[in-house]
Amino acid sequence: MKRIPRLIIFALAASVLTASGVAAQDSPGTAFGLSSLLQYAIRHNPALRMTEKNIEIEDQGLKAAQADRMPRIDITGGYTRYRYPAPLTPIVITGLPLASTDFPDFERNVYDGFATFSLPLFKGGRLMRGVTIAELRRSMARDFHTRNLHELIYNVTAVYYKLAQLDELLSASQAQVKGLEAHRRDAESSLKAGTAPKLDLLKADTELGAAIERRIQTGNSIANTKELLRSLIGMDDPGELVIILDDRQAMNGAVMNADLEGALAARPDYKAASNKVKMLEERVASARGKRLPDIYGAGDYGGKAGDRFSFKENWSVGVRLLLPVFDFGRIGAEIDREQLELAKAREEQRALRLAIARELKEARTAIINADERITVSEKAVLSAKEQVRVEDLRYRSGDNTSTDVINAEAALIRSRADHSQARFDRYIAVASLKKAMGSMDMPADTDSTGTGPRTTPAAPKRPVTEETK
Repeated sequence: MKRIPRLIIFALAASVLTASGVAAQDSPGTAFGLSSLLQYAIRHNPALRMTEKNIEIEDQGLKAAQADRMPRIDITGGYTRYRYPAPLTPIVITGLPLASTDFPDFERNVYDGFATFSLPLFKGGRLMRGVTIAELRRSMARDFHTRNLHELIYNVTAVYYKLAQLDELLSASQAQVKGLEAHRRDAESSLKAGTAPKLDLLKADTELGAAIERRIQTGNSIANTKELLRSLIGMDDPGELVIILDDRQAMNGAVMNADLEGALAARPDYKAASNKVKMLEERVASARGKRLPDIYGAGDYGGKAGDRFSFKENWSVGVRLLLPVFDFGRIGAEIDREQLELAKAREEQRALRLAIARELKEARTAIINADERITVSEKAVLSAKEQVRVEDLRYRSGDNTSTDVINAEAALIRSRADHSQARFDRYIAVASLKKAMGSMDMPADTDSTGTGPRTTPAAPKRPVTEETK
C-alpha cells in the first residue's frame, strides 16, 4: 500500500519536469545558440507570420475562383404593393380565346418567393484563367514567404556573428586595460624610483582612460545588438537574453560555386517574379476574353400570393447570352493596362536577374578578400603580441619610453580588431553567397530535437550576458 503514493508522486514530478522543459524552449532565460535563435525567430518573427497568413489568404482566393465555375442557387423573396391589381400568374390560353382560358388572381398586395439557379457555361475563358491566376498568386505568396524566411535567417545569422565579433573586441579591450594597468604600475614604480619622468605616468593614465572608455562602448554596442536581435526574432518578453557564441567554423573551407542559372532556379524572389509574369499574361488573355459573349444557364422556381397567402407556383428555365457591343473603350483600356503591367513585370524580372548576378560576384569577391585579410591579420596579431611583450620588458629595463609600450598596446588592439572584422566579413560573405544562391537554410548544428534552444552545448562556448559587460 505504501508504493501507490510513491508512484503518484513520481508521476506528478515527471509531468512537472516535462511541462517545465516544454516551457523552457521559449523561455528568454535559456541560452540560445544560432540554430535555436533561428528556430525561435521562425516561430515568432511578425513579418514571417504575416507572410504565412498571406498564403492562407491566397488559399481562400483559390477556393473562391474554383467556386465561380460551379452552379449557384439563391433564394429570394419580397413584398410589392401595386396601384392597380396585378396578376399573380400569367394568363393561360389553351384553346379558343375566352373558351378555355385560365384567368389568374389579381391582387394589389403581392408576396413572392423564388429559388433561382444559375450556371456559367462560357465567359471567354475567364473562368479557367481565374483559377490559374489564383494558383499563381498562391505560388507567389509561398515564394515571398520563402524569401522572407531566407532574409530572416540571413539577418539573424549576421547579428549573431556581429555579437561574436563584439564579444571578441570586448575581450581584446579587457586585455588592453589589464596591460595598461600593469604598465601604469610600472610607470608609477619608476617614477617613485626616479628613473622615469612624471609624463610617463600621465600618458599611462590617459591611455588607460581611453581603453576603459572603449571597453564601455563595446559593452554598450553588445547591449544594443542584443536588443536588435530580440526585436528580430520576435521576443516580447523583456527578460534576460543569453547567447551562446560559437564562431569556430573553418575560415578557409570550401564554399559553393556561384552558378547564376542555379541561383535563378532556386531563388524564391526570382520564382515569384516569373510567376508574376505568368499571372499577368493570364490577366491579359482574361481581359481580351471580355470581348467574347458570356453564356450562362438560368432558372427559377417559386410562387406569388396575395393577402390570402394562396401561393400560385411558377417556374422558368433558359439560357442567356451577353455580348458586349459598345462600352466607350473600357475593355480596350483594360487590355492596354494589363499589357503595360506585363511589360513592367518583365523588366522587373530582368532587373532582378542582373541584381542576382551582381550579388553572386560580390559575395565571391568578399570571400576571397576576407580569406586574405584573415591570413594577414593572424600574423599581425602574433607580431603585435610579441611586440607588446618586448616593449614591456624593455621599459622595465629602462631601454625605451612609455610611448613605445602604449604604441605597442594600440597596435595590438588594432590588429585584433582587424582580425575579428575580417572573420565577421567572411561569415557574412558566406551567408550572402548562400542567400544569393537561394540556399539559405538552417545551419548544420541544428538541435537533435529540432524544437528549441540548447541548454547543454556540445562544446565549451562563451555566453554573452548582461553581467559579462
